[in-house]
This record gives sequence, C-alpha cells and structure tokens, in this order.
Amino acid sequence: MSKNKEFVKFEKVDKSYDGKILVVKDLNLDISEGEFITMLGPSGSGKTTCLMMLAGFETPTNGEIYLDKNPISNIPPHKRGIGMVFQNYALFPHMTVYENLAFPLRVRKISKDDADKKIDKALSMVSLSGFENRMPGQLSGGQQQRVAVARALVFDPSVVLMDEPLGALDKKFKRKHAI
Repeated sequence: MSKNKEFVKFEKVDKSYDGKILVVKDLNLDISEGEFITMLGPSGSGKTTCLMMLAGFETPTNGEIYLDKNPISNIPPHKRGIGMVFQNYALFPHMTVYENLAFPLRVRKISKDDADKKIDKALSMVSLSGFENRMPGQLSGGQQQRVAVARALVFDPSVVLMDEPLGALDKKFKRKHAI
C-alpha cells in the first residue's frame, strides 16, 4: 500500500495576528503519511504558529490546510485526530495523571473499559505505570512532559505535533528510549 504523499498539506498559508505583519507567509508544505519532520528556525519565526494552525488552535489568515486531502481550517481541534504536546505541557493541574489522559478519550466518547486499556498502554510507553493517581504538581518536570506525550498518544492520533517536547526529559530516559 502506497503512502499518501500529501497527508498533511499547507497550501499558500499566511498568518497574521495584527492584520499587518505576517508571521507565516505563503507556506506551501507537503508531508507524507508516516513522515517525520522537524521545523528549525529562530524564536519568533512561526514554528509554533504553524503547529497551532495544524492542530486547530489558530486559524490561517489566508490559504488552506489539508489532512488526508480534506480541508481542516474550519474543523474544531478535537475533531481533527491530531495529538499535540505543548512547550509548557498544558496539563490540567486539578486532574490526576489518569484524568489528564482520560480527557481526550472522554471528548471522543471512548468507553471507560477501552479508555482504561489505552491509558495503561500510554503510561507504559512513557515508563509511568503506577503514577495514575498523582497530580501534575507531584511530578518532576520530566515526568510531567512524559504525561503530556502520553496524552498526545493515548487516542491513537493520525498526526502527533510536538513543540519542543523533549527539553525536560533526563538523559537516562532519552538514552533508554533512543530519543
């Protein structure tokens, strides 16, 4: 089976926050299914803005973004099938680790039994089994980051976006998981 060469497509995408200055200008980008890409550039060059537009938290000023050949600029974030790990983790501080991972599943109306299985699998993937009842404030920065990664993966998204997701992970964890 051949992979979709335009699984994610930015077509003539512009983004302005003030109506004057373009932080993203005429972005044309095709990303193949299964492809891993990295965006590099100085602070303020629009990397996070591009991720936020793809995830649905920002809307392009001009142009269109496609996912699997479908335009998505007007689709809400929770209906895009995209997992996102934010630079600041964005964990809900008043929820346990389990509840943080259950949230995207609940929004997608996944049964509790299926959710429990998915949460166990995601926590195992990031070596945090047994941490389900901890609050984010009871975790180290690296552990919080791993919870954020698990939350992005727990619902089996078609695309995973990561905005500087590995900065707080300790060297031992990175080495063990070949990160």
